[in-house]
Amino acid sequence: MNDAYGRPMPTSPYEKNETMRMLGMQAFKNYFGVIKEARKGLDEIAEARPHSFAKDAVDDIFVLGYIYGKRADRARRKRTS
Repeated sequence: MNDAYGRPMPTSPYEKNETMRMLGMQAFKNYFGVIKEARKGLDEIAEARPHSFAKDAVDDIFVLGYIYGKRADRARRKRTS
């Protein structure tokens, strides 16, 4: 399948680049509860920015932020111990 510019598209968005490959390796079931908790806020952002992005992208962005938050927390704990 090709994109609008005629370039071949990967079979999955999770094969597109390093960030998406990292997200593709995540077990989203581990994040489902966290995403479910935050869904109201995520839906409010989507409502405030209609037609800006897909909800799948919102979930990916949320998980990416969660990953970076965990990394920052681990780095902070490593510095203090």
